[in-house]
Amino acid sequence: MSIDLPGILGSVLQVLVVGLLLGAGLPALFALGMRLLAAAPEHGPAPARAGAWTCFALCIVAAVAGIVVIVFGKAIFGG
Repeated sequence: MSIDLPGILGSVLQVLVVGLLLGAGLPALFALGMRLLAAAPEHGPAPARAGAWTCFALCIVAAVAGIVVIVFGKAIFGG
């Protein structure tokens, strides 16, 4: 029995990258959206408001995708 060290390290790296993207990236994206929304007053610049709502939409899409993977993971990925 041998240990596949490169395979293990590759898997650990994948988990680390996804963890950083979801664990730090999504909150940072939401914070950017809040910052853009605060920079645009009530009837302020349209690009800032559009950027803010784009950030919020991406966060919602990521949350829904996560729920779909949790609920339908076996049907999607097999197993």
